[in-house]
Amino acid sequence: MSKFNDLLNLRFKQKETPQQKMAALVERSNNGDLSSFSGVFRVSALNEKEKSDLEAILKNFRQSETYDVDFDLKALMAITSEVKAITNQAVILHGERIKKAQDILKKYRDGAFTAWLFTTYGNRQTPYNFLQYYEFYTVIPQSLHGKLDQMPRQAVYSLASRSGPLEKKEEIVKTYSGQPKQELLNLIRLEFPLPEDDKRLPHFSSHAINFLKRARDMLKNPLSRPQEDEKRQIKALLSQIQALIQK
Repeated sequence: MSKFNDLLNLRFKQKETPQQKMAALVERSNNGDLSSFSGVFRVSALNEKEKSDLEAILKNFRQSETYDVDFDLKALMAITSEVKAITNQAVILHGERIKKAQDILKKYRDGAFTAWLFTTYGNRQTPYNFLQYYEFYTVIPQSLHGKLDQMPRQAVYSLASRSGPLEKKEEIVKTYSGQPKQELLNLIRLEFPLPEDDKRLPHFSSHAINFLKRARDMLKNPLSRPQEDEKRQIKALLSQIQALIQK
């Protein structure tokens, strides 16, 4: 009797439409029930801005009002969450292995670790970011890992690299609620200012010089013909710059 019931259930399942199967997969993915993925990767829910951005893509690019945007949005959200989870896990795996390589190369002459980074990654900054992310990830409470996964990666790199109390850094992670990258970076710079001799401090003067050189070259272009109002604006800006450098 039990075999008959099993066969009957199987026949009912086989009659499910592709859309029903997709809906079931989306539901299972949203609930973290797809063991083949969620058993390996930690999937975090998207924040409201991310959801809104995905919805805007679907609505702006649909070719017909008959599209089931709500259904597609759920599927796309599940896929996006999984992609983000894969990326986050990749950073952790990179960082873990970079740390192991660093430990091995400590007993060798100075420069061995840097040489390995260039040989393996082609540069130094990217693997250092991975390493700092990994080290920060391993020292904060596990309860904050989900929040950290949601934060813009550049902001996490910056936060991890700054000197300061760990508790203060944890508070920034804890209070994260979807703020854009630039807002977070400004907060980190405010809470953890770099010392004046730190090479990471932006060279404002050299940046300004480069901007002015580009502006000069643009005006030298034969096709550049500023209108009278534009000339007045340029002269006003030059006067302001002159006043600033004389302070």
